[in-house]
Formats: sequence, structure tokens, C-alpha cells
Amino acid sequence: MLYEININNHEQSKIVLSQISVTQEGIELMADKLLHLNIKLKNIKLAAANILKQEMLSLGADAAVAKGVVIGKDELSDAVLSGSINQFRKLVCKLERQSWFGLSEIKTRINTIIQQYISDKKEIMHMRGRTFYSGNCYIMGILNITPDSFSDGNKYFETNIAIQRCLEMIDEGADIIDIGGESSRPGSEPIGHEEEIKRILPVIQEIRRQSDIPISIDTYNSETARAAIDSGADIINDISALRLNHDLINVVKENIHVPIILMHMLGEPKTMQVNPYYDDVINEIMVFFEERINYCEQNGIDRQRLILDPGIGFGKRLEDNLRILHHLSTFKSLGCPVMLGASRKSFINKLYQSKSDERLIGSLGTSALAYQQKMDFVRVHDVKEHKQLLTVLNSVEAHI
Repeated sequence: MLYEININNHEQSKIVLSQISVTQEGIELMADKLLHLNIKLKNIKLAAANILKQEMLSLGADAAVAKGVVIGKDELSDAVLSGSINQFRKLVCKLERQSWFGLSEIKTRINTIIQQYISDKKEIMHMRGRTFYSGNCYIMGILNITPDSFSDGNKYFETNIAIQRCLEMIDEGADIIDIGGESSRPGSEPIGHEEEIKRILPVIQEIRRQSDIPISIDTYNSETARAAIDSGADIINDISALRLNHDLINVVKENIHVPIILMHMLGEPKTMQVNPYYDDVINEIMVFFEERINYCEQNGIDRQRLILDPGIGFGKRLEDNLRILHHLSTFKSLGCPVMLGASRKSFINKLYQSKSDERLIGSLGTSALAYQQKMDFVRVHDVKEHKQLLTVLNSVEAHI
């Protein structure tokens, strides 16, 4: 009898080998060989493309480059490298001796991808006595204290009702609560930090009095972020990735233990859905994140404090949102935790006709994709149902 087996990570690779009584030494030697990677490179030099192709072929792996590379016609080329983790480790070793044509940077990036792929239980955050590990897909419960949010506007606008909903999400299994006082739905107008603070502060203060759950503040205003952190918030969630308020970077620098979520958005909420267009949405978001990460590091903010959000529905067409969902794992290659926020978004209505509160199944589907691709966080409205989904997926994952 023979059959295919499904191996998704380094730990599973080791379990499969131990199940057939491979020695510990053999497990360590073989584990990387059972894991396969496909890596895409954009606009690399002709010489680098040729060297990478030759080196991959020499390792028994493979590489695809543009046809113009082979005949020396093109100056730049994209490339796809395909091989096992073991083969990519050997490629990195070979590139140690080749620092020209941009190969040194390519080597570093490939090594980052390898480490991200095999780090099954890497610590990514520690807050309020709790440690968060990579790829565990934690639930961030959404609490909009607004009269006009696209899904639950005005539902939790009163302070007492907002506090009650927050406590309910904690009981349902939320790992983090994300509190926002300004709507970022398409076409929305900013309200000013005074009103924003007035809405969110009483809720943060009361939740902090009753619970030690980590709290995220959904804002791009520096004054709001400062007030929220002073009242007990632990994370800043900025839809503009530090572009709409130039003082927010100082709040992040002042609070050295506070992570920040950097989200990709085309334009601003008021205009983001006015004819958005991309030539290659995945590549353009990756370029955006690289620029934002460099900006943070140049300002003394460590990469390990950054969480990336590709921004489903924020300046995206239906095809862009679907492509992002298909390629979520690509964003992990930047070496930062990644969050998906697709809950109840309007693109689901374009797949099947539905009002915002009728999109639970679509939302669960996106979270299942996030889990499959090792996302670190899902930001959701329906905490109870997502907790049940992830409980099932985690149980299946544990029984290889």
C-alpha cells in the first residue's frame, strides 16, 4: 500500500519520521528534506538570475527565469526557485561566497523565509503575562464604538453596551480586544481625536479594571494612541501604517514595549475605493511593507514590534482581495507577524449576496485560509464562532 501524506510544517515533518521509527539523528537530517518551498524573486540582475539557476540545478532543485536571461538579452528578470528546505539551506551556504549582483541581500531574504517556515513555536509577543507564538492564529475581537461603522455602527456606541460586548467577547475566547472610536469604512470622514478619545477611554479603563486581556487601539491619531496607552492599551492598530499622522511614530518610540500593526491602504478611507488599481497587488503590497519596515527601523523601532495587515477591502477590488487571500503566506516572508482582517467585509457580498451581518460563513472561510497559511492573528466580529472554528482546526492539526 502507498499513499500521499500531508506535511505542512517542520514539527509535522519530525512527527511523520518518528512514526516510522527513524533515529533521532535521521530525523534531524531528513526533516528539512520533506518540506518544499517555492520562492519568487522580482527584478533581479541578469547575472544573479543565471547564478541562482545554476546553483539550484546543481543542488537537484530547480529555478525558472525569463527566456531573455538565458540568451543574455534582459538586464533584469523575475525568477521562481523551487526546492526543499534542505536544498535552500545549501543554497544559502553557497551564496555566502557570492556577494555581488545583489546576491548578498537575496541570501539574507531566503534565510529569513527559511527561518519563518521552520519556526513552529517562535515567540512573537509578550503582554500582560501572556506569550504569543507565531502561526497560532489568535483571535482579535472587534469593538467599534462608533455610530457609522460598516458592520455594527451604533450597535455598541453607548459606553455600558460597549463594555458588556467587550466582556462577552472575552468569555467567548478572544485573545485580544481591538477598540476603535472612528469608522474607517469606505467614504467615512475623520472625527477628530477629542471625540475619538471621549468614545474609547471609558471603555478601555473599565475593561482594564475588570480584565488583563491585551487591548489594541484602532487609531492613526497620536493623541488618541497616547491616551489609550496611558489608560492600559497594549497595541496600536494603524490603518495608515504611520502615514496619516506624523507624530504617531513618536508615540511608538516612547512606548518601547508596544507593538504596532501596519496596514496597507490605498489612499485614505474617504477615497480608497474610488477606482483602485494594481498591476500586481501582491508585489505592490510587499514593496509597501518593505518601505514601512525600513521607515520604522530607521526610527529605532525594531522589526519584532511590527505586525503586518495586507488591508482587505482598503483600496482593493474583488480580484485583489481574493488574490491576497490566496497568497497570505507571502507576507510572512518579511519576518513579521501577519494579521488578517476580512470579517464581514463587502467583498463577500460580491461572492454571495448578503448584508454585513449575513457574512459569517464567508468570514469563517477567510479565517480558515488564514489558519492554513499560518497567519498569526485574525481580526473578527464573531468571536464565538471563530473560536469554535479554530478549535476544530487546531484539533485536526494535532493529530497527524
